[in-house]
Amino acid sequence: MKIFYHIFLILAFTSCQTQNSIPKEVSEYLTETINLLEQKSVNRNEIDWNEFRIDIFQKAGNAKNIKDTYPAISYAVSKLNDSHSYFKPVTETEADSENKPLPILSDEITPEDIGYIRIPFCIGTESDYDVYIAKIREKIEAESNKELKGWILDLRDNFGGNMWPMLLSIEPLIGNGTLGYFADADNKYEAWKLIEGKAYIDDQLIIETNIHFKKDLSNAFLAVLTDGQTASSGEAIAVAFKFRENSKSFGKPTFGVSTGCISHELSDGSTINLTETIFADRKKTKYGSSIIPDFEVEEDQALKAGIEWIYKMNK
Repeated sequence: MKIFYHIFLILAFTSCQTQNSIPKEVSEYLTETINLLEQKSVNRNEIDWNEFRIDIFQKAGNAKNIKDTYPAISYAVSKLNDSHSYFKPVTETEADSENKPLPILSDEITPEDIGYIRIPFCIGTESDYDVYIAKIREKIEAESNKELKGWILDLRDNFGGNMWPMLLSIEPLIGNGTLGYFADADNKYEAWKLIEGKAYIDDQLIIETNIHFKKDLSNAFLAVLTDGQTASSGEAIAVAFKFRENSKSFGKPTFGVSTGCISHELSDGSTINLTETIFADRKKTKYGSSIIPDFEVEEDQALKAGIEWIYKMNK
């Protein structure tokens, strides 16, 4: 007991010494950031915050200004161990973050009696979201005019973005009601809901569309395709189809960041995209890592496997 007490005193003394030896603005910035992580992180109940705080202040021990703390802040975010949170310094320009061209995803060719809908990543402005929803709903309507035995919903290479336009765009195929949840560190659940062209978190309206669809396809046979690049919001859509009647998933396990992030702006204009929740399905089963398909097959066999299952279900 005495040994533990002495160690605690040494750690406390070291922490105080470190905090007192750096400029006030640096100390206040580090405190602001650590407090945010402690209050909001999905893993907040699994971290010793006294040790965490000491560690981060020591990492920033030579900082003379806020900019000098950025490596320590990045280190702090990595120590949350959620694989999804990240720190974006105010000094990082849009050119730095957007230097890679976005991939162009093409549709697969399927038999005439199999409907095909690709759900790509979704990023942009509100007007971009309206176009995204309209394009997918128009494709669903066009495909639904055929004599179909079932549908392929392709989530492969969907690395994420905004989940709400994705979810609302496929309302005709997934139906209305509660489709999943965000679960926080205290096991508080917030429901993902679709109700007649509107998407909600619990009772809070998030997005809506005036493009209405008359046919109910929510019980049609549907095969969901996933791969190792299906990530973040793409994984949310995979979760939303869990326990949908007449649905199965095919392909490879998803990327493994089935968690909800919220962006927070710090006092200097930098941002932390912080993981605050874990995705859960309609039965409140929590994920947080890779979503395993019902039938795991090689990526180049996923489409074939999904089509064969649909034909089998029609016999």
